[in-house]
Amino acid sequence: MRAARIETGLVADLWEVPSLTAYEGITLIEAPDDAGMGWLYDGSVFTAPANTRTDEEIALEARSKRNSLLAATDWTASTDVTMSAEMTEYRQALRDVPAQAGFPSTIAWPTSP
Repeated sequence: MRAARIETGLVADLWEVPSLTAYEGITLIEAPDDAGMGWLYDGSVFTAPANTRTDEEIALEARSKRNSLLAATDWTASTDVTMSAEMTEYRQALRDVPAQAGFPSTIAWPTSP
């Protein structure tokens, strides 16, 4: 599930989480897949800001999402777990996201196994 942490009406962080209560002391709100950092949130609706973000900012957001997706699968890399070939491919595809043609404006996100 994609979740947002809101500060003063703006999306401050976006995380992939198992539930909205996964992090003690942090209030998370379910966010649409296309919501991004800096989006406006009025208590019920997410709204994209005017497109004033630079490619560097968009790339930073994409890398943050990629890092969250990798972190959610880190347990599969434990020494006492045998990682499946599908998971190995998925994690590598996540690492390769910045190398995709069209990055950061166009990203083909890999599907989790």
